[in-house]
Amino acid sequence: MISEGPSTTVYRAVQAGLGRTVLLKVLHRHLLGDKELVERFRREAAALAMIRSESIVQVFTLDELDGAPAIVMEYVDGESLKEYLSRTGDRSETFARAVAQAVLKGLVAAHAQGIIHRDIKPGNILVGPEGSVRITDFGLVSILASPGLTVEGVLVGTPAYMSPEQARGEALDVRTDLFSLGITLVEILSGKQLFYGSSYGECINKIVHFRTEMLDPLLGGTSEEFRRFVAGLMQPQKEKRFESARSALERLSGKPLPNGHGSRSRSVWGIGAAVVVVTAAIVAGYFLTLKNPDPVDPAVGSDDSLVAHNDSTQIAATREPIRQELQKPREAPAVEPPVQEPPMDTASVAVVSSDSGYVTITCNPWAKVYVDDQFIGTTPIAGSIRVAAGSHTIAFNNPQFTPIIRTIAVRKNEELAIDADFLETAGYMLFSNIKPWAEIYVDDQFRDTTPLSQPLVASSGTRKVRLHNPSFRDHTLEVVVSAGDTVRVSYDFRESKNP
Repeated sequence: MISEGPSTTVYRAVQAGLGRTVLLKVLHRHLLGDKELVERFRREAAALAMIRSESIVQVFTLDELDGAPAIVMEYVDGESLKEYLSRTGDRSETFARAVAQAVLKGLVAAHAQGIIHRDIKPGNILVGPEGSVRITDFGLVSILASPGLTVEGVLVGTPAYMSPEQARGEALDVRTDLFSLGITLVEILSGKQLFYGSSYGECINKIVHFRTEMLDPLLGGTSEEFRRFVAGLMQPQKEKRFESARSALERLSGKPLPNGHGSRSRSVWGIGAAVVVVTAAIVAGYFLTLKNPDPVDPAVGSDDSLVAHNDSTQIAATREPIRQELQKPREAPAVEPPVQEPPMDTASVAVVSSDSGYVTITCNPWAKVYVDDQFIGTTPIAGSIRVAAGSHTIAFNNPQFTPIIRTIAVRKNEELAIDADFLETAGYMLFSNIKPWAEIYVDDQFRDTTPLSQPLVASSGTRKVRLHNPSFRDHTLEVVVSAGDTVRVSYDFRESKNP
């Protein structure tokens, strides 16, 4: 075993018959009932199978280990960039350029197939003994050709390496990977994590308020050309970044790539789409064999790590300050605006007349927006909407938070900017050591299944939390969430008095 994460265990193994050393990434058996997680795991295999690049770790096949699906991957004899930097302390511009070039080559190949990595960071970049650099862990990719597989407003990725649009839960394109690469290059050159925070919320707050001028004290020892290159990767507004990995690589190398290298021509996209369909069909066929696996009791299972820690049955709730720069929480009535479908024409809000004004709307991370109880759309909303002069109510609704309600006064031919930030009044709930596992419901709404890779975000106040595991009696508790604080919750079903 090499490592163990919230959802997978990674092994170094030998492939029988071929005698070659491979990397085996195995999904935890007790997670097989989580369809979303299994689908993400399947997408990882499908996405990697589509790509052929010397800068990306290759996937060989799908297999299984003890009834759990396993991805068989190329074994790279090396170490992560994070480990390499810790061992060597190499902060040279020459090395940073080499990493940037290799990663961009891999991203050109991935992006040409419609795949976003979403989690570029030092831990997902491998450095071989001969100095080769490769990208690994496409477990968080987004298949652009399959938008139905994504969930609106869900944050996916490692917080300290997210792009601003990723942190806000907005729709992503290939430029999010460029921003994350920029963060990685800053870390190589300065030895500092640009968006390090003691909590998830602190990281997010630093990212959404980032400006490129903040790079100056960190990149003082590098050439002006390379500083401009890094800034081009890290423009807060994605429209101002390099338009693609290909254009960034051309800027870095100082010459255009050969024709067809990472081309977005119709033929390439057509081939990519065909590969998606064929690969998905093959992988789906494999997973049909897992449709009726042998029953596994999540309370027992075969994962000894589930019973090796935390014998306590008590709820451990401790709070940590995480966003001291937050403003005083806003008051907001706990009511959800009615949804009127289909969305109305935003040019006819509130009986628009000749005395109308204009309203621009932004929200962090995202929300469904209502003007006078009429559904306008889901942020980000491009441009401004025309609204009749007078007093109006704007409601921002995100199911993870208490709605934000604002009253505005619109004047004739004037433009008004309205901004809502759910994170200003948000706190965080970290579900650690939930044994053996549980579905989490907050205020009777399903949020996620443990183990979690990140805390859950919730509006401040008293939240009703229910932990559900079908093998045990539900456990319900009230959790007081404060703005900018993290509440830790742990619970062991097996130690409680359940039938």
